[in-house]
Amino acid sequence: MSRTSVGRWLFTQEGVVDGYILLEGDEVVEVCRGRAPEGSSRAIVLPGFVNAHTHIGDSFAYPAPRGTVEEIVAPPNGYKHRMLRTASREQKVAAMRESISHMARTGTSAFIDFREEGSEGIQMINDSMGQTPVTALVLGRPVHSNASLEALADFVSLCDGFGMSSLRDWPRDLLERASKAAKMQGKLFGIHASEVVREDVDLVLGLKPDFLVHMTAASDDDLRAVADAHVPVVVCPRSNEFFGIDPRIPQLLDAGVEVALGTDNGMICRPDMLEELRAAYRLSLPGGGLAPADAVRLATHSGRKVLNALRNITTEIKHTDDLVVVETQGDDPLIEVVSATGSAHVAAVSRGGRLRRI
Repeated sequence: MSRTSVGRWLFTQEGVVDGYILLEGDEVVEVCRGRAPEGSSRAIVLPGFVNAHTHIGDSFAYPAPRGTVEEIVAPPNGYKHRMLRTASREQKVAAMRESISHMARTGTSAFIDFREEGSEGIQMINDSMGQTPVTALVLGRPVHSNASLEALADFVSLCDGFGMSSLRDWPRDLLERASKAAKMQGKLFGIHASEVVREDVDLVLGLKPDFLVHMTAASDDDLRAVADAHVPVVVCPRSNEFFGIDPRIPQLLDAGVEVALGTDNGMICRPDMLEELRAAYRLSLPGGGLAPADAVRLATHSGRKVLNALRNITTEIKHTDDLVVVETQGDDPLIEVVSATGSAHVAAVSRGGRLRRI
């Protein structure tokens, strides 16, 4: 069988290098470094994206109305939670299925979802997955604030960990029990922190979280404490922009925090990681800006670190890895990725060595 090549650049942990992927039919047989053969498509090959924070359970409510964080997403009576109570199971599952399909088409390898509605919420997202090639890490949320350690342990056995809203939404002892139950089973514990108002960073870190979400209202000292504790932070620039909040990515990085990207609520933003990294780049300009390579790392390598060791998704770029081929026009592909491309420029997605052209 004849071989063909795709791409002219690779995005590696070191940055952009000349390179391409070699195909036999639709099978990726090798990732090659060096000048691409004549006729190879003008494109950059990226590692598959990791969407490190989603709430796809509310995708059925897109587009959300304007309002404050408290009015739109805060439990128990924000707009989102009222909609979740009134929508049918079929509505929710169908919308989640479409969100997952969108992630598959636009190059997402894995996503971490904070799933409300207890064990039924977990079952709904499992039902929505179907035969998708995208890896889902489902972090559930208990229904009862007085759940015992035993009940929480039973609950977390159904999913990949706990994804909790902020400190002020839950009794402290419940959060401590949830963290303990997750650690007992080697599961993840993630929590929203300091999104609108600053929360006590010592109390947050005392829960031994695997990662935090937002930290947009945190002080510089808080950010340094998070960095010293080696706890990653997931930022959601488009969601922040919706609520008029600065994601503060340059400040997080300057403090030494490992930063990853997530698309947050499906009712606010489509789960499109190219759009998210473009927003990260654009919204960071007033705060000093990001290098294009750093913006792309937030959506690729950094997200893999948030995944911890729970899934075998590497930071390398090999022929069996999940890869995304993004078409470009000029000779500086990263500038185009962070400022000019969108999901329409995703030419192909490779999963496990099998290329599918979009």
